[in-house]
Amino acid sequence: MVKIIYDKGIPFIDINGERFDPAAFRSFRPRPDNVLLASRAGIELMQILVSGLPCTLQVPYSMYGGVWMGDGVYDFTAFDNQFAMFRRYAPNAYFNVMLQLDVCPWFAQQHPDEDTDSYHHISELALNEDWKRSAADYLKAFITYAEEKYGDRIWGYSIAAGLSNEWFDDSLIDKNFDRENTRLTKLWRDAIGKPDAKVPTVASLDTGCDLRKPDSDEYRYLELATNQISNLICYFAAEAQKVLQHQKLFGLFYGYAITSGPLVYWNTNGYEQVWRSPDIDMLYSPAAYHENRFLSGVSSYQYTVDSIRLNGKLYLHENDHRTDLARFPLENGTILKDCYNSFEEWREVFRRELCNVMQKQAAFWWFDFFGGYYSAPEYAEELKLETELFHKMAQGERESNAEIAVFIDPISLMCVRQHTRLAHELSMNATDELLRCGAPFELYNLSDLPKLDVSRYKMFVFLNAYLLTDEMRSWIKDHLQGKTKVFAHASAMWNGKDFSAEHLSEMCGMHIALRESSESASVYQDAHYRFSKEVQPLLQVEDESAEPLAYFEDGAVSCARKGEYVYTCIPQSPWQLWRDIAKEAGVHIWDENGGGTSICSQFVGAYTTLREDCELHMKEDGIYREMFHDQTYECRDGVLKYTVPKGTTMLFVKEK
Repeated sequence: MVKIIYDKGIPFIDINGERFDPAAFRSFRPRPDNVLLASRAGIELMQILVSGLPCTLQVPYSMYGGVWMGDGVYDFTAFDNQFAMFRRYAPNAYFNVMLQLDVCPWFAQQHPDEDTDSYHHISELALNEDWKRSAADYLKAFITYAEEKYGDRIWGYSIAAGLSNEWFDDSLIDKNFDRENTRLTKLWRDAIGKPDAKVPTVASLDTGCDLRKPDSDEYRYLELATNQISNLICYFAAEAQKVLQHQKLFGLFYGYAITSGPLVYWNTNGYEQVWRSPDIDMLYSPAAYHENRFLSGVSSYQYTVDSIRLNGKLYLHENDHRTDLARFPLENGTILKDCYNSFEEWREVFRRELCNVMQKQAAFWWFDFFGGYYSAPEYAEELKLETELFHKMAQGERESNAEIAVFIDPISLMCVRQHTRLAHELSMNATDELLRCGAPFELYNLSDLPKLDVSRYKMFVFLNAYLLTDEMRSWIKDHLQGKTKVFAHASAMWNGKDFSAEHLSEMCGMHIALRESSESASVYQDAHYRFSKEVQPLLQVEDESAEPLAYFEDGAVSCARKGEYVYTCIPQSPWQLWRDIAKEAGVHIWDENGGGTSICSQFVGAYTTLREDCELHMKEDGIYREMFHDQTYECRDGVLKYTVPKGTTMLFVKEK
């Protein structure tokens, strides 16, 4: 029996009564050297990927090969060989086995007149009953075999399909895919009652008002496509549990709402159904990409991460960062470009990812992508140091001390036209600025709000609540009295018939009007900011009784406070503005100077992105031990001072 338990706020994987700290390892190229390296570092939980298909880079996901040879035909030799290698070089490890369920060549050959590209067109294949049945049979047969032969060493199973094995759907973006006569198109036409309706394309979906109405045909197409994927995942999970009977953990990668990818067109915004499924225990995601991995950036997540635990699941944070050792050609000659320039650069970013994982009471997953990323002695030493620190910190107590709750509505993301970049600015860019405001926050789906103990928070931020229902509006007014409530951009504008500035004004208690100018350039103190592209609707505050906080460059008000409500037209408002709004709300600010932080009751993590002379505003004076460098610092009069190079990650624990 395997289960997830929390003890004093810290998660553990309980395997037959024995607890394991959730530090895990995986690789697309597991070999004796990297498996042994992870084992020697103290990692006892590992993943085995079973796949006979190529990845996005057109090299195999696994060099061992697949198992699924035909409808009801399986050859487990490749799995047996891989398992034997892992067991030899990590004899004390337990394993999470991931199965890729995408269409294999044999199925495509048997269905030459159908679209069988599940890797790119998963929403269409979700309606292919032959594939679904065959894939479910394979999943159950594999689990049955693995449990009978290796069940005493397996702690979980995972399923993967779709683009990047993360259930992304590339149908809309694939210009060569003819969707005119697909199952999904027929289902959509039947649903809207228009047998001759023109199939939406990226071009048509990016035409018109920048906010798509939820009663439009194209919105219903996106909604239908995303529901097919979430339904499919729940179907496979339920089939797997017919064998597992909830005796092992079950998980997958699925449900990014904060990412640089095409959020609107990946058709994954229906993830809440999956997250609520009683058949799923774990959700995995790589750490946020691009600027979030730079020394000058802030580490972040691709999930509304705090919703995962609220739904009773364990979040597994994958660190697939490309070290400077990753600059070698893959089997087809491809060389990855997004590699760090030095060990020191990678080390500091990885340390802050570790702080984020612990802050969010999550699991830590080292991903040696294509092998060899940690093969130098200094990397092996750092891997061991961080794993030992993860184990040591698991012996304490850990609870959130966040006083800010931030909400993203995945359904409202389908209202946004991708070309505007609103989906990124409402989620990724806004949370990046919030991460610099100097106070921890919790990140939820909008639908989670009524489930929360709202007494814990002083400030509530609604980044993209475009489709705020009348019930939720009333709930906010009734239950969040005395709390600061921040609404961004067009949140609360939908009135059931149209997007209305009057509807937003009523919610915020101040007059907010459509802006005649398309220029969004704004300023707060010395910080200048704007939308990256022209966006409509663009709004401004026109209320003499409201307190202006920020201005458009032409003098109109872009952010204002009135009573308990704050409205900001531009969600990626600078961290200085978020800091001051939070401070006015009574939130404790730990870092006044825009550095990244990871803070909970157990520790204060900070990384110096903007300056070398640093100050942290602690709640208690005393001696603090910095865990990465094993040095002590004294906090006097609520201030802890230290000087380190920019980019350095620090982890402070108060000594008893």
